[in-house]
Amino acid sequence: MKIVMFRDAGIEKPGIFENGKVFDVQLMSDILSDLTHEEYPVVYSMVEMIDNFDEIKTMVKKAKKIFSDKYETLFSVKKARLGAPISRESKIICLGKNYAEHAKETGADIPKEPILFGKFSDCAIADGEKIHYPKYATRIDPEVELAVVIGKACKNVRKKDAMQCVFGYTIANDITERNLEYADMKAGHPWFRSKNFDDAMPIGPLIVTKDEIRNPHNLKIELSVNGKVQQKGSTKDMIFKIDFLIEYITQYLTLYPGDIISTGTVSGIAPVKKGDAIVCKIEKIGELKNKIV
Repeated sequence: MKIVMFRDAGIEKPGIFENGKVFDVQLMSDILSDLTHEEYPVVYSMVEMIDNFDEIKTMVKKAKKIFSDKYETLFSVKKARLGAPISRESKIICLGKNYAEHAKETGADIPKEPILFGKFSDCAIADGEKIHYPKYATRIDPEVELAVVIGKACKNVRKKDAMQCVFGYTIANDITERNLEYADMKAGHPWFRSKNFDDAMPIGPLIVTKDEIRNPHNLKIELSVNGKVQQKGSTKDMIFKIDFLIEYITQYLTLYPGDIISTGTVSGIAPVKKGDAIVCKIEKIGELKNKIV
C-alpha cells in the first residue's frame, strides 16, 4: 500500500494512493461510522495513520465491499496536492558517509561505526515544492537517500527483530551547505548549520509499505539535475544495513511511529544553483522532484 499526506482546503490529511489517485482516509472513516454505527480510526496525521494502519487496511477493504463501484467517486480527492509524508513531531536521523565511495569522495575514511546526525522535521518539504537557496550559502549539494519510516515504538532492539519496526520506505533529499559543513568539520564543530536550514529535506512523494519492498538493500538509486544523472548507485552498497542501524540507534534513544532514518547517499555529490531542477529516484518508490529558487 502507498501512503501520502495531501492538502485539502488548506488542511493536511493522510490518504492512500492507488491507481494514480489519492483517497481520503478520514472521510472514509466518517462515512462508514455514520452508515454502520461502528467506530473507525480518527486519522489526521501520518503518526495516527501508522498507529492505526491495521484497522485502516480493514476499513478500506470494507469500504470497497460496501460501496463497490461508488468507492472511487466517494473517496478520491480531486486535484490533490501532496505534502511531505512526515509529522512535525517526528525525528529525522541521518547517516553520514554510509556508502564507501561517498566517504572517499569527501576525503574521509570509511567509518567503522555509524555516523549519526539529526535534521529537524520542519526542514521537510514535499514533492514539487521549491528549495530556497539560502542567502548566506556558497555551495549547496543535493543528496538522494533511501528513508526508512518507523512503524512502532522501539528501544534496545535486537538486529534479528529490527525489520519488524519498519513501516515503509520513502525518498529523502538531504540538502547540504557543503562549504559550511567542511568549515565546521575542520574547526571540530558539529555540522548542524549546514544541514538544518529551511527546505533542507525534501521527502516523498509517498511512503511505500514494507510488504511491497521485500529487499530494501537491492534498490537502484539515482539523482539527476536538469535531466543529467549526477548520482547513481544501489542500496546494496550501504556500509551499515537497516537492521543494524535500528539496533545501533535504539541503544541510545527510542524510535517512535513516523520517525525517519535517512540511510545516507551514494557518490557523485556536486553543487546546484538557482533554477536547477532536481529529480531523486529510487526503484519501487518513485520520483521526488524539486526546483532550486
